[in-house]
Amino acid sequence: MNNNTLPCGHWPSPISAAAVAAGALRFGRVEAKGGAVYWGESRPAEKGRSPVLRWTAADGVTELLPAPWSARSRVHEYGGGEFTVAGGALYFVNDGDQDIYEARLTPEGAAAPCRITELPDTRFADIALDAGRNRLIAVGETHGVGETTEPVNALWSIPLDGSAPRVLVEGHDFYASPRVSPDGSLLAYLAWNLPHMPWDAAELFVAHLDADGAVSGVVKVAGGGGTACFQPEWTGEALLFVWDAGGAGNLWRWMEASAPIQITRLDGDLSLPLWVFNQASYALLEGGNARLSYVDKGETRAALLDLETGALTPLVSPFTWVGALSGDGDLTAFVAMADDEALCVAAEADGAAPAIVRRSSTFAIDPGFIAPPQRLEIPSPSGPVYGLYYPPANPEARGPEGEAPPLIISLHGGPTSAALRGLKAKTLFFTSRGFGWLDLDYSGSVGYGRAYRDRLKGAWGVADVADTVAAAEYAATSGLADPGAVFVTGGSAGGFTVLMAIATSNAFRGAASYYGVADLIGLQETTHKFEQGYLETLLGATVEADPNLYRARSALTHADAITTPLVLFQGAEDKVVPKAQSLAIADALRAKCVPVAYHEFAGEGHGFRQAETIRDCLELELNFYLGLLVG
Repeated sequence: MNNNTLPCGHWPSPISAAAVAAGALRFGRVEAKGGAVYWGESRPAEKGRSPVLRWTAADGVTELLPAPWSARSRVHEYGGGEFTVAGGALYFVNDGDQDIYEARLTPEGAAAPCRITELPDTRFADIALDAGRNRLIAVGETHGVGETTEPVNALWSIPLDGSAPRVLVEGHDFYASPRVSPDGSLLAYLAWNLPHMPWDAAELFVAHLDADGAVSGVVKVAGGGGTACFQPEWTGEALLFVWDAGGAGNLWRWMEASAPIQITRLDGDLSLPLWVFNQASYALLEGGNARLSYVDKGETRAALLDLETGALTPLVSPFTWVGALSGDGDLTAFVAMADDEALCVAAEADGAAPAIVRRSSTFAIDPGFIAPPQRLEIPSPSGPVYGLYYPPANPEARGPEGEAPPLIISLHGGPTSAALRGLKAKTLFFTSRGFGWLDLDYSGSVGYGRAYRDRLKGAWGVADVADTVAAAEYAATSGLADPGAVFVTGGSAGGFTVLMAIATSNAFRGAASYYGVADLIGLQETTHKFEQGYLETLLGATVEADPNLYRARSALTHADAITTPLVLFQGAEDKVVPKAQSLAIADALRAKCVPVAYHEFAGEGHGFRQAETIRDCLELELNFYLGLLVG
């Protein structure tokens, strides 16, 4: 028994902010190809530079793009789909100019990249090889077209012989997932229009490709009408895709001149929100099988599907979360986490136990600092809401007998997203010091079916806020938290809910907002094209139709009611939630002498990528909480 009794929040911990920041790799696209695993990773220690790496069982890890190359797309501002491996080459979007480059692969690594496109106003993403026509097909987003202020999105044909790229498919507001059939005769793709987001209304189309590569005979396969499609993939003459027509994402099959056929009927959901390109919840394998990763009431499940018979075999997985699946032959690659494993790239082959290919951090953590989370079902005016509670854990300290710890309620962004279950260094940074941590999947979160997600439609700033306050009350009354020491933190849309929670309640001792939304009318005026219609769905009206609704759901409108101390973290170059949002709420609170701190970081956008920024934010947020606990 540990007799080192100390106040919770003040426990000594070897998990420093610098260690967390230095090892906080972020993984992008993952691709299994030819017995190798390829992935992109963002490195905080290199100010967010994103090389592409390769792993094989024989040679281990090889970096294919040395500095200063960085593979990152900025289409939709969130990016994804930054590279593909095909035809013996790595094709990638270079961060600095958003053009596509080719690097021929060698046993030792990759040759020097050669530029394929040179279009200063166009960004690219989600690249596919049309080998029979010696070209790439990719999503292109062109800025500054004519007199319009919004970019134009299309599918582009990009020849590999040096001739000029051209628009291949246009007419919709957005495109994703161009996929060429194995015989080169058909092109599948997703498309959707404003005001919808892809998870609300993405439609799946298939077009014929003529001998010269032109598109003809476009047919709609599925989606729209209150449903959405996701992740089309060809297997022979059949097109597989995820469709949530029954309220949750299941796998479907389509063949030309036939109606789609549902293959799975899962107690769970294969659909994922397409915030970034190349999201994937299944991987095609040899022998007519697919490796599935689906979510059932917030928990990730694994299964092997026989595509011919529809037989589903549950798989035992050591991971609590899996994403970005890719398959080739008998090899499956993906990004994963477990309760005792931080974010990593992993590979499975031939039914063997998965191998860890790359860890996001090499920082060794004593198992005594790791406590598995407890899944909570919390009563709320919206209905039951769900969360993961991580208790304080430290083998070298304990809190005073009978005293509940301070609690940090963490709100994910999106809001169409979810908290990922697994070992997260930021969470351990706080729990190892004696804080409890609650990841809250408030109404609107994914992983619980469409009905749960739709709870937030028209109710953003109300249902999510009620859920957050209900979670604080539940934690206090159930003994999980000191009633006088409950804090709330969140970023982006989570930051919006943080600000609305302290504007409409006094449930929190303090609050931390990372690039959060404070003024919805201001956001609608400045937001980028991808989210131009998002507020209409979340609030239930356009700003033109009901500006008073937008004001009522903005924390800035209620600034006079805020008494909770607040700390704000903001990127100077944020294009999604501009810094004017954080500055406005900071100025309003300073004017009425509410304790508020504003921290702005140069060179950072929406989501911090630099080690120094991540370190500083952790230390500042911790000191903010500690100052309130002793104040």
